[in-house]
Amino acid sequence: MNISSSSSSRVTIDGVKYPYEKDGYTICCNRLCFLDQRVLCAFKVVGVPHSIIHINVYNPPSWYALVNPPLTTGVLRTPDGTILNDSMTIVDYVADSFPSANLMPHDTIGRAQLRMVVELFNSRLSPYIFRILMSGSVEAQRSNFELLLSGAREANIHIVKQWQRPSGGGGPFWQGDRFAFAEIAVAPFLNLLVVLKHYRGMEIPRTEEYAAFNRWRSAVSKDPSFAEIRPADDDVIAAFGKLGI
Repeated sequence: MNISSSSSSRVTIDGVKYPYEKDGYTICCNRLCFLDQRVLCAFKVVGVPHSIIHINVYNPPSWYALVNPPLTTGVLRTPDGTILNDSMTIVDYVADSFPSANLMPHDTIGRAQLRMVVELFNSRLSPYIFRILMSGSVEAQRSNFELLLSGAREANIHIVKQWQRPSGGGGPFWQGDRFAFAEIAVAPFLNLLVVLKHYRGMEIPRTEEYAAFNRWRSAVSKDPSFAEIRPADDDVIAAFGKLGI
């Protein structure tokens, strides 16, 4: 495979060119994809200039297979030409590349606690949102909703404990008053709760056992770092409707 570059900000691979930001960051994304929203949000928070190329996943440009053969979106091209195609890997990269943004705690315990709550969302909340939406059985929907509520209660406990620590500073975000790594990682999933309410009439109760969770969710949805990159609720709802929900 022959690769060359020029001042026209395009890379040529075996005679086919693809666009990129010369000496800068280029994100190939689909804004309706919750994973891609992580990437966009990370760059929004750190305030680093970047170019965005919107990719239609149903009809990607011919050159896109050269950038990312699986044709998934949420892809970052770094200034040195490295291609990263996993959203959490990209968020890690951004946090490490721009330490002054303080996306992550500086101490190892704080980082471990942060990783735990992100993993909790990835394993105990997000999967059940999708299972509820994709299931045609009312019984299965209810069963998965109970599992989702269990995960939300567990998250609530973690959030309360974090806000009692100096690093939590009483909230409303994981690191006190700063929208940072935890929010970047989970904000798109919290946004999917709108879809759950629309199609299944299910939502996290506004009761004390979910109070911290709901306060966090509200703060995340209103923060400019996410609000400016999140798609409109109606667009997300319509996108899921196309899946036959």
